[in-house]
Parts: sequence; C-alpha cells; structure tokens
Amino acid sequence: MPGIGGLSIANNLLANSASLNLNQNQSALHTAVTRLSSGLRINTAADDPSGLAIAESLQAQVNGFDQASRNVQDATNAAQVAEGALQTTTDILQRIRTLAVEGASDITSADDRKNLQAEVQQLLLEVNRISQNTNFNGQNLLDGSHAGFQQQINVNAVITSNADLGAGGTLVDASQLSFASNAPAASLVDGTIEVQVAQLTSTTQGLIISFFSSAAATGQNVTTISLVSGASAAAIAIDGVTLAFGVAGTLDVGTTSYVKVSEYVAAASNPNAPAFNFQSGAAEGATIQVGFINTSTNSLRIANVDLVGNGPYGSLASEDAIGQVDNALQTVLAQRAQLGATIVRLQEDQNNDNVASVNLTASESAIRDLNVGAETTQYTKLQILVQVGTSVLAQANQNAQSVISLFR
Repeated sequence: MPGIGGLSIANNLLANSASLNLNQNQSALHTAVTRLSSGLRINTAADDPSGLAIAESLQAQVNGFDQASRNVQDATNAAQVAEGALQTTTDILQRIRTLAVEGASDITSADDRKNLQAEVQQLLLEVNRISQNTNFNGQNLLDGSHAGFQQQINVNAVITSNADLGAGGTLVDASQLSFASNAPAASLVDGTIEVQVAQLTSTTQGLIISFFSSAAATGQNVTTISLVSGASAAAIAIDGVTLAFGVAGTLDVGTTSYVKVSEYVAAASNPNAPAFNFQSGAAEGATIQVGFINTSTNSLRIANVDLVGNGPYGSLASEDAIGQVDNALQTVLAQRAQLGATIVRLQEDQNNDNVASVNLTASESAIRDLNVGAETTQYTKLQILVQVGTSVLAQANQNAQSVISLFR
C-alpha cells in the first residue's frame, strides 16, 4: 500500500530541507552585512582569492607613490633652502665685486683700499658661515658633503679687456693667445696680467707688463719691453700664458689690456660625499640624485681676494679681484640654475606620483570596493528569505505532529 504523504518521525525531511536553505541564506546574509558595514566587496581572501592578491599589489603601489610624493616634497624643500642660501651668497658676491670696482680706480688711496678690504674680509667670513651652516633636517647642504661628482676645470686664459691700437688691431693679439697644458701639474695659478703702453723715453714707447697672483697676494712688475718704431713686441710667456702683441705707437700711450688666468682644478669623484639620493617613485630604483656644491671661499676661489696689493699695484689687485668674483658668481649662479631646474623636475615628479596614486587607487577600488546598490538589493532579498525560511522551518517541525492523528 502506498505511503501516506511521506510522513516520517525518524527523519523530519521537510524540516531538514528548510533548515539547510535557511542556514545557507543566513550565511549569505552575514556576508552581505559584513560587506555593507565595511564598504568592501573583499573582506577576506575567501571572498575573492585572486582579486585580493591583485588589490593588495595595487595598494602597495599606491602606498609607495604616496610616500614618494612626500619624499619629493622634502627634496624640493631642501633644494629651496639651498637656493635661498645661495641668493644671500650671490648678494654678498655682488657687494664684493662692487668694492673691487671701487678699489680698481687709482683715485682710491691705499688707505681707502685697506678699508674696503676690511669689509671684504667680513663678507668672505659670511660666505664661509653660510656654506658651513646651511642644512636641512640635520643634513649639510653647501659644505660639499653631498656634492657628488664634479668635473675638472681646465686652465684658461681670457682677454677681459683689449685696447684698440692707433695702427689698427688690438694691443694683445687674441689669435695668438695660448697657455700651458691642462695637466694637473701645470704651473698656472689664478691671476691677472696687465699690459700697458707707456712712454719710456722722449722718443721710445714700450710695454709695461704686470702680473698679480691672488694665490701669492702680491703684485710684481714682470717686465718692460721697449718698442722699435713701427714694430710689435716679441711674444712673452707669463704664468704659463703666451702673449703676442700688436704694433703700438705714440698714439697708443696709456692704453691697457687685461688677461684673466684661471688655474686647473682636478675632478672630484667624492666617493665619500655622494649626491643626495631621493626615492621619487614606488618601484625599486626610481630615484633622483641631487648634488649641492661646496660654496666656501676656497671652493669658489675667492679666499685670497685682496684689494690692497703691494706698492703701485693696488688697482691691479682690485682688477684681479673683479675677475675672481666674476668666476665665483658664475659658479654660484650655475648652481642656482641647476637647483631651479631640479625643483621644476621634482615638482613634475611629484605631480606624476600623485596622478599614479589616484589612478591606481581607482583600479584597486574597482576590485575591492563594494557596489552598495547591488549589495543592498541582495541584502533585502536575503532578509526576506531568512524570515520566510524561519517560518517554514517552524511549520515543518509542526508537520511531524500530524502523525499522531493516525492513532485516533
């Protein structure tokens, strides 16, 4: 005889089925509640194993770019501190140059030059103080401790002023100017050569050639050359520089030319004073190097600036000082230009870091973040299913009691 409606008291099959579905819906509801409360689609690795791995990798890059952006900002701030200090150094060099121009006039007495030199000495001390004390977060910037590699500076001789001659041409023949080799052993030193056309006798003109070396801080009359009428003086070597001359005559008496000599400076690899290394990106090796040169008076080659000189060479000492300060200014201004360009680069790098961080965050969000609208719909559906399932389970448990009616 067929069974009566599948009634059983040993196993409540209807209750078991209702309980199974209720448990599944409750588990899904728990997941939905967790997602809605956290705002994340992936809260554990079990939610989406591969998605979690990708999202964490993207988050690592986001964190890297965010920190790199802060690193670049620190680097920018350090460069701005150095550039501000170099602005002061530039102002000081401008003042020293002005004093040198004043001392280069013969109307300025020896005592006047001593007073000018007193101010120069104080200004040079301030240049050294700025070089030694400018720092950022305890790191010295302008003392050469982070200069990095510095290329060598070759010996050089430049005509800074060249008088035109009545006979045509110029006093110093620029096409014949030459100097010793660039080898470190070259004997050239910083200094200034002055060539003057003088009336030696009532019938003879000549060249008075003087050389002032800032290294020795002394002026000396190197030689006097008598000129044969209508002829040029023979070439002469001074401080390793060979000078050739044009034809000077009576009309040229009082004309003067100057040659500035700059000595050799060896390259500095600075293995113990490397340039600053800034981590500017999220990946290994994404770095920027920034070097800050030594701006002490020795490095700028103005430590021996002397506006006084000896005897009749006071004005030549000041002339030489003008050239020295010009060289120092070029060095400082080149460093400032380099820092300015570096700051622009750092700002662009920071913008790139910020853009990368935003885009990577969007990619990570697409994987990890929750679609709240869709999850709310799912949550509402699961709430209803759990409520219905609970009611059905209660009814299924009551269904087994219908077996008792068979005994009536």
